[in-house]
Amino acid sequence: MALKSRSLMKAVLVLILASAGGVFAGQEAKTGTVDPKQIEAPVADAKQIKVSDDLKKPAWLTELSVTTREVYDSNVFGTDVNRTAAFPKIANVSSWMTAVTPKVAINFAPMLGMAKDDKSVETLALSYAPEVVRYYDAATENYEAHRVGTQIKGKIDSFSYNLDSAFVYIDGNENSPQYSTASAYGTAIARERRDQMQERGKLVLRNDWDAWFVRGVANTTYYDLNTKTYDNSATSAHPGWQNWVDRYDVNGGIDIGYKITKEFAATLGYRYGHQYQQNFNWASGVPSNTNDYNRVLGGFEGKPAKWLKVEVQGGPSFHSYDQSQTQPGHANDITQFFCEGTAVAEITAVDSLALSVKQWQWVSSTGVSSYEDKTYGAVYKRKWLKEFSTTTGILIQNSNYDAPMIRTDWLYTYSFGAKYDLNEHLSFTADYSYSRGENGVDESSANGREFERNLVTLGVKAQF
Repeated sequence: MALKSRSLMKAVLVLILASAGGVFAGQEAKTGTVDPKQIEAPVADAKQIKVSDDLKKPAWLTELSVTTREVYDSNVFGTDVNRTAAFPKIANVSSWMTAVTPKVAINFAPMLGMAKDDKSVETLALSYAPEVVRYYDAATENYEAHRVGTQIKGKIDSFSYNLDSAFVYIDGNENSPQYSTASAYGTAIARERRDQMQERGKLVLRNDWDAWFVRGVANTTYYDLNTKTYDNSATSAHPGWQNWVDRYDVNGGIDIGYKITKEFAATLGYRYGHQYQQNFNWASGVPSNTNDYNRVLGGFEGKPAKWLKVEVQGGPSFHSYDQSQTQPGHANDITQFFCEGTAVAEITAVDSLALSVKQWQWVSSTGVSSYEDKTYGAVYKRKWLKEFSTTTGILIQNSNYDAPMIRTDWLYTYSFGAKYDLNEHLSFTADYSYSRGENGVDESSANGREFERNLVTLGVKAQF
């Protein structure tokens, strides 16, 4: 029986070898190589392709991401002076903090089913980005922020419109630090973490002709602080308590533009505006710098060269204050130069330089006074590789207060950042900034208005 089995196995083996030999012999006789059909990749299953397509981001989903940041802050409260030993320490308080920010952004326009060449509703966008921030060594500064962005944009023949709005509600501490003397920029660091609402909006309605255009513009800047306010005089129950007030700026007007070239225009405009500053309610006669203003603007916008894009407007801004509400000695009428603009130069295919400026008359967040607010910025970006880029920047800020207030504060910030895109779904960032607050008046009358701050940030962003 064993002999029969061995004979049968030999016969099968001989048959397999003979068949294989015939196949390879036939291929070599025809081509001398293996038949390409024998190594052709299998056809993908149609069901697998359908599943892959379903995983692609739909056209209406513009962003679905989550960003995590680890930050070291060397001066959480922006001051190097404590009030006295009896008060909580705030000078040079340092802490690490963690911030987690998911974000979803949707453009509803593709859902309307309009034809591709129909731009009447080009963008109908809504975004939501909550943020949770936790400080390891400064728990009073913990907060949650809820940011909502909207944009509505479209064009019908020669008429176009655009509405942008950025709203944030910060669920933070309602109590304030108790400072000795502090820089305007130092207290602003703590202010931005307090319980409040902010909104910035812009509406543009425009009609174009061959060489001209007319544009209606409206802007809003709104702060609603939900912090507690107290009499903070030295003899009160809350000496040094940092008070912040509600305030807003709203303006509207018209621009007339002349197209010097197809992509570059000169503009002449006018704005009428109103600024509101809340006054404190614990005593009569506490000042407010609520005012109305008229602003005349000239400017340029567009691309004077292929590598340069500019948008700038500037001119005199005439502010009128109610003398019965302002501090004694405050002028009834103040004229300041307004300027706001940006310029982006694509120096090479991998190098760019962005400049920004804003200079305007505003009301202070701490009440009592009005001031001229100036901001100048420059950012140089270098793209070393497709996946890797760096930025280097400088930001100069100045608050120059109106009489009778004797106060001028400066803030200089130098920054460096790097970004690496591992792929289209995952990126890493590392940033460092050094800030120095400087006092612009005699230090003997304003001790504590100078400080230094270092920020180190490591971040990772994952997106669908």
